[in-house]
Amino acid sequence: MIFDEAHYVPASVATLNGIAANAEHPPLPKIIGAIGIALLGNNWFGWRFPSVLMELAFLYIFYLIAKRFFGDPWALGATMLLGLDTVFFIHGGTLLIDMPMFLFGFLAVELYFRKHYVLSAASMGLAFTAREMSIFLFAALGIYHLYVNRKSLKPGLKLGLRYTLIALLIFGVLMEAYDLGYQPAQAISVTNSVNANIVLNATGKPITTIYSTSASTSKDLILNPIQHVLFIVHYHGPGGIIINEPYAPYQFAWNWILPFDPVPYNGTYYSPDPIGNVNGIDSAPTYFRVDVAVTTGGVTNHYTPIWYHAQANLALWYAFWPALIGLVYAIYRGKGRREVESVTEHASEVGAKDLRSTSIFILSGLILNYVPWLALSVLVRRIGFNYYMIYTLPFVALGVVLAWKLLPERIGKVALFLNVLLALGFFIWFFPVHPMP
Repeated sequence: MIFDEAHYVPASVATLNGIAANAEHPPLPKIIGAIGIALLGNNWFGWRFPSVLMELAFLYIFYLIAKRFFGDPWALGATMLLGLDTVFFIHGGTLLIDMPMFLFGFLAVELYFRKHYVLSAASMGLAFTAREMSIFLFAALGIYHLYVNRKSLKPGLKLGLRYTLIALLIFGVLMEAYDLGYQPAQAISVTNSVNANIVLNATGKPITTIYSTSASTSKDLILNPIQHVLFIVHYHGPGGIIINEPYAPYQFAWNWILPFDPVPYNGTYYSPDPIGNVNGIDSAPTYFRVDVAVTTGGVTNHYTPIWYHAQANLALWYAFWPALIGLVYAIYRGKGRREVESVTEHASEVGAKDLRSTSIFILSGLILNYVPWLALSVLVRRIGFNYYMIYTLPFVALGVVLAWKLLPERIGKVALFLNVLLALGFFIWFFPVHPMP
């Protein structure tokens, strides 16, 4: 197991055995993990194969959405940029809990664009049962929906309300079934009782005391979706889990997109030099690590053949800035313009008739998925990892492609090609496992 597979593999096995685990996150990823283990075995292949399939399916859906907005080759470029991100790639090849949200959340977006609103809402409900961050994607789609229906607001609000109710109904029914079936605990208390038995002799005089200890366990069970949602909010909120670690650059969200500390090997990123352990202390935070002990002839040698840091693909993460600039500019000048030059014919079916609507959807997703981590960095605590940027990355990929497409066509296509080529170069450089001493 690598990284948080140490939590989610046991949680998936527990789910397979009818035991609740990791109630601080919605249950769908653990259910999918349990299905993979049941079908393919409790081994590396059984753990990871469902996630690989979901990542492939998501990237195809992402391509369809990008093609709807931009046409080819722009959509292919956006998909390649996202697929070549090192962190995103690895999260799709391990038993972690992000891919179900990406799959069902963006499937909901594509179904919405096809006007299959009931199916879209049902898929969004599944995304809610997969990851709490899905609420940001839902909000981005809601902002887009309100914008494209601004001239017929009442019917748009009715459709949006019906959509929300269906999504919440799917979420509520599935969570209720899980909570009643598995009865996860939001708190466990253990009471220890000490009993003293005084032994008397024949004359009634105490001669010794025998102590016995007993423990009783009581659980505060989660029995409905409202309790479960409140528990998740409390767990991840200011009064819940606290990250109190020595300073590292990745703990602040601005270091994910700015070369402040310094670039590019600052502990957030993968170091090509084997400096990870100095005097028994990790000098750079470990993200994926496998330790191996080999015993030969009574002598044990220790190796770390796999040692990943949460290495960003800088060609995508730093593309946040051209994406942001391009989106703001497109919204400013996009009123009344047709979708970026050659949008597909499907756009008119969903009301995406101008450049501004496309830009508003992408910019909403960009802001809603990044700003919460920025707020946590400033207001509450340091963040334990930088991988949370993966929720923003699909919108970065869409945004930077829109920015290149705003340029004169010949220049824009060259910029896109160079951007993808740079991403490929970073992927090849950062992804291979560098042997450790």
